[in-house]
Amino acid sequence: MQNLTQLQHFKLVAQERSFARAAELANISQPALSNSIRSLETRLGMTLIERSERPVRLTSAGRNIYDRVEAVLFEARNLDQTIANLGTGQTGHIRVGMTAVYSTSLAGPIIAEWHDAHPNVRLDLIVDETTHLVAGLRDETYDLIVGDARDLHSDVDDLDLTQLPPQTSGAFCRSGHPVLKIVKPRVSDLLRYKLAGTHFPKDLLREFASALGVEFANSPPLIAINSTNIAALRDAVLDSDLVLMTTTGTVRNQLALGLFEQVPIDLGISGKWMIATMRNRVPHPSVPKLHNKILEVSRREYERRLPSPPGIFASHS
Repeated sequence: MQNLTQLQHFKLVAQERSFARAAELANISQPALSNSIRSLETRLGMTLIERSERPVRLTSAGRNIYDRVEAVLFEARNLDQTIANLGTGQTGHIRVGMTAVYSTSLAGPIIAEWHDAHPNVRLDLIVDETTHLVAGLRDETYDLIVGDARDLHSDVDDLDLTQLPPQTSGAFCRSGHPVLKIVKPRVSDLLRYKLAGTHFPKDLLREFASALGVEFANSPPLIAINSTNIAALRDAVLDSDLVLMTTTGTVRNQLALGLFEQVPIDLGISGKWMIATMRNRVPHPSVPKLHNKILEVSRREYERRLPSPPGIFASHS
């Protein structure tokens, strides 16, 4: 039976290629970590790390067992989670990642309804771009993410994906904006103004360029103001002639108050978000229930959405 702590120390050194950095991450002294690795090497009867070079590197034997060590540690964490689930029931801690627009549009009701059923489970919600969220899911920073389907279409054999319904979306501006004076605005009329959005995927920008009638490869940046901070974008649009490309859900309050209006243009582009979890990972018992709540609220929003043109950014980050 191998010592899991020693295997974890070996993994950290292999990843960081530095005893000092690995010791810092393990929260132990560098000599203690070095002794741990040497003890593991002694028990295995082989040298795993070549220490004479900087940065340090794995020996041939170290490379051969690295993937197996990661698999063992992964299963050990699953076992720990299973035991914790049995012992704690409705307590614990889960970490969720969402894109900026989805979190602003629907995270509020999702979290409120889920928390009512799991008041003793602590939840951390992190907002980021889909590619970063996927990386975090794989390194176990997150238990579940909601990402843009356009960034989840390849290299996802290790993920379980659930498609979510699209959301009503489009172009929004402040009340009194000059574009609203155009009787029948066309997509090309948007080019008169600077656009704001949230770090859209390239595929989405390419479709947007096509809708605008410009060549994506040769066009200037389509989105002048990029931010994952939707509140900042809304404030900027309220005080300028910027046009915000987003979902109806992110600006529902501004629309209800008459501060924003939707530009009456059908951009003819739609998309979807997806829920993603790591395949074969044992989740905290409240994670599947959060998964179901996300799907429930998304479907409810889709079914009761206001009749308006299908927008471009139902799937953007």
